[in-house]
Amino acid sequence: MGFSNKIQKYFTNLFISITEEEGLYKLFSRVVKNGSIKSKFDKTFEIKSNDEKLPKEMEDYIISLQDKYNYVYTTVLLNSMGQGAIKGVSDIEFEKASVDSKSVKTIKFKTWSVYVSFIDISWVQKIYSNTGIDLIYSPFVVLYDLLSNYKLKNKPTLYILNQEGSVTIGIFKGDTLLFGAFYKINKDDILVSSIDVDDWESEEEEDTVENLSSLDNSENEEELENFDDLSQLDVLDSSFDDEEFSDIKDERSQEDLTDSQMEDISIEDIELYGRDLEIYKFLNKALKEYYKNDIYESDFVEQAIIFDAYDMSQEMVESIENDLLLDLQMHKIDISEIICNLSVKEIYG
Repeated sequence: MGFSNKIQKYFTNLFISITEEEGLYKLFSRVVKNGSIKSKFDKTFEIKSNDEKLPKEMEDYIISLQDKYNYVYTTVLLNSMGQGAIKGVSDIEFEKASVDSKSVKTIKFKTWSVYVSFIDISWVQKIYSNTGIDLIYSPFVVLYDLLSNYKLKNKPTLYILNQEGSVTIGIFKGDTLLFGAFYKINKDDILVSSIDVDDWESEEEEDTVENLSSLDNSENEEELENFDDLSQLDVLDSSFDDEEFSDIKDERSQEDLTDSQMEDISIEDIELYGRDLEIYKFLNKALKEYYKNDIYESDFVEQAIIFDAYDMSQEMVESIENDLLLDLQMHKIDISEIICNLSVKEIYG
């Protein structure tokens, strides 16, 4: 921790984390002074569809907090697709992964790398241009932080971060990334999946995502060197037949339901069911890619650990265990609070 940080911690510091959940921007704030949490509060704002800027009321709210506190740090969870992580650190390995190293900002770890496109960085900066932004995290950074809080496995282990709009998958051996993938989930895909379980091959897959940590307010690529951290992963697919998930179809399929039974099924039930199908598809594709692609160290994966920030049904859990032959652990988490904790650790060191 630098001298200024040592002095700063004695003043009031506000940390704001921003995530997107259920059509809302969710802001979680934590007031910290001298290492102690003084208060916590949250607020939500509706996301305007196809709007490339924040709602005016949200901007005003953030600016009012910046005026009120001595130091304010705003952190955003990155959910765009122009990011990823690859096993390896050399230009040749980037080329093998079909990543143009000249169009991305990279951070290199011991045996793997994280990258994010300059386009995505500019996009985030544009959205938060009126409020400023201090830190950006990819779901992979969050996933890595979560798994690091547990005893690391000395054999390949599948880790899953389940959020409302995405699924982040990483296979790690110890603290080394072997394989990673990020998939977006949207309601159109969910409704299609819940109606037509067999049409998985036509579903759009979104690959390679990671983290970015520490963003300045620069307007050009040269200034992006000030970014502190990135954390992410590349693509996946899975290794079992799509038909295996047919067992998860419950008895309330539309063909077997009476009119009265249909009335008891809410749109939320249909969406959760369709979402389960999407998640299973992603896991299936991921494992298939990991086992069959020669670029991966594809030792057999026996255990999966899910960090659940949204909803995953018991049927889904049982299907993963039984059909994908994985010993499964589940941990419920509050993603907003976790991101806020990460930003506190990063600023205080």
